[in-house]
Amino acid sequence: MTNQSLPTLYPTRCTACGLCLVACAEGVLALQAGCPVVVQPQACTYCGACEQVCPTEAVELYYEIVLAPEADPGTD
Repeated sequence: MTNQSLPTLYPTRCTACGLCLVACAEGVLALQAGCPVVVQPQACTYCGACEQVCPTEAVELYYEIVLAPEADPGTD
């Protein structure tokens, strides 16, 4: 998982509900001291399931927007 982004976790927003852990099929996250932490970074597929289920927005995934090159209007 070299140079791959990981979920950003905000402990002050977390209520330790554990939904992100359940949603992560890869077992990337674990609760430590009542907060989620990344314990298996190499397993993260950046699927977004952890972010989607978090009711307090304590998990965020950032995506880079890459624009497609513009097509040359003179070619078909």
